[in-house]
Amino acid sequence: MKLISSWSGGKDACLALYRAMQAGHQPQALLTMMEADGLRTRAHALPLAVLRQQAAALGLPLITPSVTWEGYRPMYVQALSEAKAQGAEALISGDIDLQAHRDWLEQVGEEVGLNVLFPLWKDTHSALLEEFHAVGFTTHIIAVKLGVLDESWLGRKLDAAAMQELDAIGVDVCGEGGEFHTFVTDGPLFSHPLNIQALGSFTGKHNYTFLNFTLV
Repeated sequence: MKLISSWSGGKDACLALYRAMQAGHQPQALLTMMEADGLRTRAHALPLAVLRQQAAALGLPLITPSVTWEGYRPMYVQALSEAKAQGAEALISGDIDLQAHRDWLEQVGEEVGLNVLFPLWKDTHSALLEEFHAVGFTTHIIAVKLGVLDESWLGRKLDAAAMQELDAIGVDVCGEGGEFHTFVTDGPLFSHPLNIQALGSFTGKHNYTFLNFTLV
Protein backbone atom coordinates (compact mmCIF):
# COMPACT_ATOMS: atom_id res chain seq x y z
CA MET A 1 0.00 0.00 0.00
CA LYS A 2 0.92 3.64 -0.34
CA LEU A 3 1.63 5.03 3.13
CA ILE A 4 1.72 8.25 5.05
CA SER A 5 3.90 8.00 8.17
CA SER A 6 2.99 9.49 11.52
CA TRP A 7 6.48 10.91 12.02
CA SER A 8 8.12 12.02 15.28
CA GLY A 9 11.70 11.89 14.01
CA GLY A 10 12.46 9.18 16.56
CA LYS A 11 13.42 5.52 16.59
CA ASP A 12 9.96 3.93 16.78
CA ALA A 13 8.51 5.84 13.84
CA CYS A 14 11.68 5.08 11.88
CA LEU A 15 11.70 1.34 12.58
CA ALA A 16 7.98 1.12 11.78
CA LEU A 17 8.65 2.80 8.43
CA TYR A 18 11.57 0.48 7.74
CA ARG A 19 9.53 -2.64 8.51
CA ALA A 20 6.67 -1.42 6.31
CA MET A 21 9.04 -0.78 3.41
CA GLN A 22 10.63 -4.19 3.87
CA ALA A 23 7.12 -5.64 3.57
CA GLY A 24 6.71 -3.90 0.21
CA HIS A 25 4.68 -0.83 1.20
CA GLN A 26 5.58 2.51 -0.38
CA PRO A 27 5.86 5.68 1.74
CA GLN A 28 4.43 8.84 0.20
CA ALA A 29 5.16 11.39 2.92
CA LEU A 30 5.94 12.06 6.57
CA LEU A 31 3.29 13.79 8.69
CA THR A 32 4.43 15.79 11.71
CA MET A 33 2.22 18.16 13.68
CA MET A 34 3.83 21.48 14.60
CA GLU A 35 3.22 24.00 17.35
CA ALA A 36 0.88 26.87 16.46
CA ASP A 37 3.83 29.10 15.49
CA GLY A 38 5.21 26.42 13.17
CA LEU A 39 8.69 26.56 14.69
CA ARG A 40 8.91 23.26 16.59
CA THR A 41 7.16 19.89 16.53
CA ARG A 42 4.42 19.32 19.07
CA ALA A 43 5.68 15.91 20.19
CA HIS A 44 9.44 16.34 20.62
CA ALA A 45 10.04 20.10 20.21
CA LEU A 46 12.24 19.54 17.14
CA PRO A 47 13.09 22.65 15.11
CA LEU A 48 11.45 22.67 11.70
CA ALA A 49 14.83 23.09 9.97
CA VAL A 50 16.16 19.92 11.63
CA LEU A 51 13.07 17.95 10.69
CA ARG A 52 13.36 19.11 7.08
CA GLN A 53 16.98 17.96 6.92
CA GLN A 54 16.00 14.56 8.26
CA ALA A 55 13.17 14.22 5.73
CA ALA A 56 15.55 15.21 2.93
CA ALA A 57 18.01 12.51 4.01
CA LEU A 58 15.12 10.04 3.89
CA GLY A 59 14.07 11.33 0.47
CA LEU A 60 10.46 11.88 1.53
CA PRO A 61 8.12 14.89 1.43
CA LEU A 62 7.29 16.40 4.80
CA ILE A 63 3.80 17.56 5.78
CA THR A 64 3.88 19.94 8.77
CA PRO A 65 0.51 21.45 9.76
CA SER A 66 0.73 24.11 12.49
CA VAL A 67 -1.98 23.74 15.09
CA THR A 68 -3.12 24.51 18.62
CA TRP A 69 -3.97 21.62 20.89
CA GLU A 70 -7.66 22.48 20.62
CA GLY A 71 -7.48 22.26 16.84
CA TYR A 72 -5.28 19.18 16.72
CA ARG A 73 -7.82 16.52 15.77
CA PRO A 74 -9.59 18.39 12.95
CA MET A 75 -6.25 19.46 11.47
CA TYR A 76 -4.94 15.88 11.69
CA VAL A 77 -8.07 14.60 9.94
CA GLN A 78 -7.68 17.27 7.26
CA ALA A 79 -4.04 16.33 6.66
CA LEU A 80 -4.94 12.65 6.32
CA SER A 81 -7.83 13.47 4.00
CA GLU A 82 -5.51 15.46 1.74
CA ALA A 83 -2.99 12.62 1.77
CA LYS A 84 -5.72 10.15 0.80
CA ALA A 85 -6.78 12.43 -2.04
CA GLN A 86 -3.19 12.21 -3.31
CA GLY A 87 -3.21 8.41 -3.24
CA ALA A 88 -2.38 7.35 0.32
CA GLU A 89 -4.02 4.09 1.37
CA ALA A 90 -2.78 3.72 4.94
CA LEU A 91 -1.31 5.55 7.92
CA ILE A 92 1.63 3.95 9.68
CA SER A 93 2.48 4.43 13.36
CA GLY A 94 5.42 3.46 15.56
CA ASP A 95 3.27 2.80 18.64
CA ILE A 96 4.32 -0.27 20.60
CA ASP A 97 1.77 -0.71 23.36
CA LEU A 98 -0.05 2.56 24.09
CA GLN A 99 -3.61 1.35 23.57
CA ALA A 100 -5.25 4.78 23.97
CA HIS A 101 -3.12 6.24 21.18
CA ARG A 102 -3.78 3.26 18.93
CA ASP A 103 -7.51 3.65 19.51
CA TRP A 104 -7.32 7.37 18.62
CA LEU A 105 -5.41 6.73 15.40
CA GLU A 106 -7.78 3.97 14.36
CA GLN A 107 -10.74 6.29 14.95
CA VAL A 108 -9.32 9.06 12.76
CA GLY A 109 -8.23 6.51 10.17
CA GLU A 110 -11.76 5.12 10.00
CA GLU A 111 -13.16 8.63 9.71
CA VAL A 112 -10.91 9.40 6.75
CA GLY A 113 -11.07 5.95 5.18
CA LEU A 114 -7.43 4.97 5.67
CA ASN A 115 -6.05 1.72 7.01
CA VAL A 116 -3.81 2.16 10.05
CA LEU A 117 -0.73 -0.07 10.43
CA PHE A 118 1.22 -0.72 13.63
CA PRO A 119 4.33 -2.74 12.62
CA LEU A 120 5.86 -2.67 16.12
CA TRP A 121 2.72 -3.48 18.11
CA LYS A 122 3.34 -5.57 21.26
CA ASP A 123 6.88 -6.52 20.30
CA THR A 124 9.45 -6.86 23.09
CA HIS A 125 11.07 -3.48 23.68
CA SER A 126 14.64 -4.73 23.95
CA ALA A 127 14.22 -6.84 20.80
CA LEU A 128 12.98 -3.81 18.87
CA LEU A 129 16.07 -1.82 19.79
CA GLU A 130 18.35 -4.73 18.99
CA GLU A 131 16.77 -4.97 15.53
CA PHE A 132 17.03 -1.20 15.12
CA HIS A 133 20.78 -1.35 15.75
CA ALA A 134 21.32 -4.60 13.82
CA VAL A 135 19.99 -3.14 10.56
CA GLY A 136 22.21 -0.08 10.99
CA PHE A 137 20.17 2.76 12.46
CA THR A 138 21.64 5.36 14.84
CA THR A 139 19.57 7.45 17.23
CA HIS A 140 20.27 10.03 19.93
CA ILE A 141 18.35 11.00 23.06
CA ILE A 142 17.07 14.54 22.57
CA ALA A 143 14.61 14.92 25.46
CA VAL A 144 14.41 13.59 29.02
CA LYS A 145 11.62 13.70 31.56
CA LEU A 146 12.60 15.61 34.68
CA GLY A 147 12.80 13.39 37.73
CA VAL A 148 13.47 10.30 35.59
CA LEU A 149 16.69 11.08 33.69
CA ASP A 150 19.07 14.02 34.04
CA GLU A 151 20.51 16.29 31.36
CA SER A 152 23.67 14.20 31.02
CA TRP A 153 21.62 11.88 28.78
CA LEU A 154 20.90 14.60 26.23
CA GLY A 155 22.74 13.99 22.98
CA ARG A 156 23.81 10.46 23.91
CA LYS A 157 23.47 7.67 21.40
CA LEU A 158 20.90 5.10 22.43
CA ASP A 159 23.32 2.24 21.94
CA ALA A 160 23.89 -1.07 23.73
CA ALA A 161 25.72 0.60 26.62
CA ALA A 162 22.95 3.14 27.11
CA MET A 163 20.36 0.35 27.02
CA GLN A 164 22.20 -1.47 29.79
CA GLU A 165 22.34 1.68 31.92
CA LEU A 166 18.66 2.42 31.42
CA ASP A 167 17.69 -1.13 32.29
CA ALA A 168 19.84 -1.02 35.41
CA ILE A 169 18.01 2.06 36.74
CA GLY A 170 14.58 0.73 35.85
CA VAL A 171 13.86 2.92 32.81
CA ASP A 172 12.16 1.33 29.81
CA VAL A 173 14.76 1.03 27.05
CA CYS A 174 12.26 2.26 24.46
CA GLY A 175 11.06 5.15 26.62
CA GLU A 176 7.51 3.99 25.96
CA GLY A 177 6.40 5.52 29.24
CA GLY A 178 7.58 8.93 28.05
CA GLU A 179 10.89 8.75 29.93
CA PHE A 180 12.83 10.13 26.94
CA HIS A 181 12.55 10.91 23.23
CA THR A 182 14.98 10.28 20.39
CA PHE A 183 16.06 11.59 16.98
CA VAL A 184 17.38 9.25 14.27
CA THR A 185 20.51 10.41 12.46
CA ASP A 186 21.54 7.52 10.21
CA GLY A 187 20.53 4.14 8.88
CA PRO A 188 19.55 2.11 5.82
CA LEU A 189 16.78 4.55 4.83
CA PHE A 190 19.11 7.57 4.91
CA SER A 191 20.99 8.87 1.87
CA HIS A 192 23.64 10.31 4.20
CA PRO A 193 24.27 10.55 7.97
CA LEU A 194 23.22 13.58 10.00
CA ASN A 195 25.56 14.99 12.65
CA ILE A 196 24.13 16.65 15.73
CA GLN A 197 25.73 19.86 17.02
CA ALA A 198 24.46 20.62 20.52
CA LEU A 199 23.60 24.25 21.30
CA GLY A 200 22.50 23.77 24.89
CA SER A 201 19.21 22.68 26.42
CA PHE A 202 15.90 24.13 27.51
CA THR A 203 13.00 23.09 29.70
CA GLY A 204 9.75 22.80 27.81
CA LYS A 205 6.21 21.63 28.35
CA HIS A 206 5.11 18.53 30.24
CA ASN A 207 8.17 18.56 32.50
CA TYR A 208 10.77 17.73 29.83
CA THR A 209 14.25 19.05 29.21
CA PHE A 210 15.10 19.18 25.50
CA LEU A 211 18.40 19.25 23.65
CA ASN A 212 18.69 22.40 21.57
CA PHE A 213 20.62 21.32 18.48
CA THR A 214 21.32 21.83 14.83
CA LEU A 215 22.63 19.48 12.16
CA VAL A 216 26.01 19.87 10.48
